[in-house]
Amino acid sequence: MSPDDLSRLMPFLVLASALCLFALISIVLRLALIERSWPAIGRFVTARGVKAHVIEQGSGPEVLMVHGAASNGRELISALGHRLTDMRLIAPDRPGLGYSGRPKNAATLGEQAAFIADILRQTASGPVVAVGHSWGSGVILRLALDHPELVKALVLLAPASHPWQKSASWLNRIAGWPILGDLLVWTLPPLVGPKLAPKGIARGFAPGPVNPPDYGDKIGTPLFFRPKAYKANAEDMVIGSAEMGKQAVRYSSLTLPVTIVSGQGDVIVYNAIHAAGLKLDIPHATSFRVPEAGHMPHWVDPDLVEGIIRAHATDTVYEGSSAQFRAEP
Repeated sequence: MSPDDLSRLMPFLVLASALCLFALISIVLRLALIERSWPAIGRFVTARGVKAHVIEQGSGPEVLMVHGAASNGRELISALGHRLTDMRLIAPDRPGLGYSGRPKNAATLGEQAAFIADILRQTASGPVVAVGHSWGSGVILRLALDHPELVKALVLLAPASHPWQKSASWLNRIAGWPILGDLLVWTLPPLVGPKLAPKGIARGFAPGPVNPPDYGDKIGTPLFFRPKAYKANAEDMVIGSAEMGKQAVRYSSLTLPVTIVSGQGDVIVYNAIHAAGLKLDIPHATSFRVPEAGHMPHWVDPDLVEGIIRAHATDTVYEGSSAQFRAEP
């Protein structure tokens, strides 16, 4: 390239450099603002060799709360914490999400269950009632399979539990690639994610309305758009179906009390695959279906979920309204 060519290109190179610098500063400031707005509110313990962030509340019967994909430990505490003030709630951020570190092989459900088991050995005095939402249900199912001494009962909310046919999204696949994946997680989620979040939240609550309207702010949804969290979630999703398939063949060995709570019209996790599959694999499980709850039965009918948790915590039978289980597409 001749000096004349270079001089002609120089203004464009300067402009491109300035735009890249502006984007980088914007991303760094956005990430700093997210962490300032939703700081760590629990304590840190060591699990599987990394820091684990655990939100704890109250005293009394011990209840583990494991959140789903693209979320954090605030989710279940926000929905049910004010109702269970007489219980000891233990709500960790899953590996790589929220403020928890991510150990090696953390995308596998066995490793995630081991991570939760390490936390329980430091925070619980005995077997817990384990409550899981969505992906968290798959994790606590594995916890009960691999570490049965730590769990006395399972409450599975809009559970993800079985393999499915749909392949992982191209964004999730690219996020795991070297270089290009890093470029993706450091640009697209911080810049675009917050604008798309309301649509994703609405899809979770559909066919009903988003309630509470400030759900995203209440649970700290923007924490998911940080690079490490987005990458961790993507890794989980890419091998998720295969991981669920490996453990689903073991569900019939579970003998502890199990309650399934699905939401009518769930388009995130299909009831016909997961909730129905669990009922077939664990015949003694009790199941409930919340009308028009979509993927959020614990927000739409918290009375039901609270009653179920209390019954398991006190070794009694839930005597509230009983919805006949029905698998739905």
